[in-house]
Amino acid sequence: MKAELLHESPAHDPAPKHERPWDRLLAGALAPSLDRQLAAGYPPRSSRALAVRAREITTQAARRELAQRWTSVLDHARRRPVPRFVHVPLHRSAVIAAAADLHEMISALTSGRPIDARGVAMASSLLSDGTGPLYNRRSLVDLGAVVRDATRQMDPFATGPAGEALGLAECFR
Repeated sequence: MKAELLHESPAHDPAPKHERPWDRLLAGALAPSLDRQLAAGYPPRSSRALAVRAREITTQAARRELAQRWTSVLDHARRRPVPRFVHVPLHRSAVIAAAADLHEMISALTSGRPIDARGVAMASSLLSDGTGPLYNRRSLVDLGAVVRDATRQMDPFATGPAGEALGLAECFR
């Protein structure tokens, strides 16, 4: 199935023709799981919930919110650590090393151009994955490489699966 994942064309609107309130509720409840599926390359049209989630995360408001969350990560990484209880500590040096890549991703998110849900889902999933390179100091995956891949996948004209050349696809599967 992984090799058969399809890439959405920018002209394809993944939202169902008649979205029901239940569809939005289900997409909200399953958001982290749906984001991981989208990040892994499952096409939004493969289910109503994926289609609704893809539409939701590519709205300008959702993109601005995600960009703000990443901006906060950058700000937090640059500040001196303050002793306090944190569920999963940020891998500050990885964030600082990937700052230029993060700024490019934030720029893509805040642009007014159409954007592909896969890249947005990848960026969102990175924020919530406590075992990923954003938080895990022992991660063998380079945060900058994953961010560059997510930014590339935001381009609706990008081709091919995410991360294959870099060996990063397993981050989103």
